[in-house]
Amino acid sequence: MTIAPVPRRSFLARLSAGAAALGLTSTIPAIAEAATPSSRNELDDWLAALKGTEKVIYDSTSGAGGVDAVLFARNFLKFSQEKLGTKDNEMSVIVSFRHFATPFGYSDAMWAKYPPLADVSMVDDPKTKKRAKRNWLLHDDLEGFPGASLPAVRAKGVNFTVCGAATAFIAGVLAGKTGNAKTIEAELAANLIPGARMVPAGVVVVQRAQKNGFAYTYTG
Repeated sequence: MTIAPVPRRSFLARLSAGAAALGLTSTIPAIAEAATPSSRNELDDWLAALKGTEKVIYDSTSGAGGVDAVLFARNFLKFSQEKLGTKDNEMSVIVSFRHFATPFGYSDAMWAKYPPLADVSMVDDPKTKKRAKRNWLLHDDLEGFPGASLPAVRAKGVNFTVCGAATAFIAGVLAGKTGNAKTIEAELAANLIPGARMVPAGVVVVQRAQKNGFAYTYTG
C-alpha cells in the first residue's frame, strides 16, 4: 500500500485532534505514554547488562531537548575522561528520545519519507535553515561542539532508546483515515538509528533505568 504524504498543516491538526481525544490540553499536544508491569522483564535485563559503573540517562522530550541530550552525553564522557581519568568502558550512558524528541530515533529514510516528522520535533536543519528532511544529528556535530553527534557518542558506547508509545501515536496520525497505522509503526520501528532500542514508552525506560541505578538528567 502506498501512503500519501501528509501536508504539514493537516498533520499538526490531526496531532492536535488526537491529543484532544486523549483528554490532553496543550497548544502543542502531549503524546500518550503507557506503563508496563512491575515484574522484571527484557528491559530490566538489558539495563542490568550495561556494566559501566558510571550510569546516567539523559531524558529528552522536545527537539531542542534531543539535541541537548546528545551534547550532554558528549560532555559527560569528554570531561569525565579529561578531568577525572575515566575510560569509555566505565560509562553506561543512555539518551532517551521520547515525546516530541522521538523522531531523532528514526533513520534519514523515515525523515525523508515522512516530512511531518520534523514538525513533531520542530527542528530545522542547520545547513538549510529550514524544516529538516533528514536526521541531521546522524551527519553533523552541533555547531561549536566537536563530537556532539549521534555517531560520535555511539562510538563511545552511548545507547539510545526510542519511545514506542509515541511511535504508535505518530504512526496513527501519519496514517490518517486511509493509511495503515500498524504498517507505518512497524516501518518506523524497523528504521531506528544505530545503537537504538525501541522501548514500551519513554516514561517506562526512565523509571526502569533509575531502578537499575542510573542517575537521571532531564534535558528538555
